[in-house]
Amino acid sequence: MDTLDVMKKAEELGGRERRKALEQVVINMREMGCEMRIGGGRAGGINFRYGAIGYSVLDVNTKGVVKLYASAHPGKDAPDEYRDSVNQFINDREELDPKSMPISSYGHLESKIEEIGAEPLIDFGRHVVRLIRKHYYEPWRELHEA
Repeated sequence: MDTLDVMKKAEELGGRERRKALEQVVINMREMGCEMRIGGGRAGGINFRYGAIGYSVLDVNTKGVVKLYASAHPGKDAPDEYRDSVNQFINDREELDPKSMPISSYGHLESKIEEIGAEPLIDFGRHVVRLIRKHYYEPWRELHEA
């Protein structure tokens, strides 16, 4: 399955609105420097990752299910400040309604991508990319530039 296959399947399962919202998220996340990884499984979907290590940002599957990450590094807990900032961002956006709060690692949203719209997810992506840079890249640079 490639990106176009995911888009087609998303449209088949959720209509043009789902495809359009997913396309907008894809375009904007790529412009932020995120990589896309096509996920397998029955639903198929796109995982958005940032940086050389592939820090987790968000996932969307063809069924319209959105997963937001409050812990970017696989297998490691995020700093409290990072996780608190992600949860505060989600709390401040009524369109981003997770099934449970607070999110410690990741959380699924109640609504499908076409109901949420692309903009809140794009804004979430921008926020998380800034957090990743601040918490994972800047300390490393400071340590190695000294």
